[in-house]
Amino acid sequence: MVAKLRREGKDRIERPHVEEVGERYELAPEEARELFVASMGDVWKGEFVESAEEPGWEAVKLESVPSSATDAPDDLSV
Repeated sequence: MVAKLRREGKDRIERPHVEEVGERYELAPEEARELFVASMGDVWKGEFVESAEEPGWEAVKLESVPSSATDAPDDLSV
């Protein structure tokens, strides 16, 4: 997901997008967010954008991501 966004020239991923992707895999929004955050450093690097309206983050400004899934580390378990 993050590699695709980067290829499309995007350097930011919104929290609702993370939740939407998780929903496709039958994850609750909280689970999707937790897995995404847990993958920081292994799958992506970036900076959280804090939400002004509710606690937590609203997006992540991506600094680096693998160019494709084949560039990601072998063990992506979280």
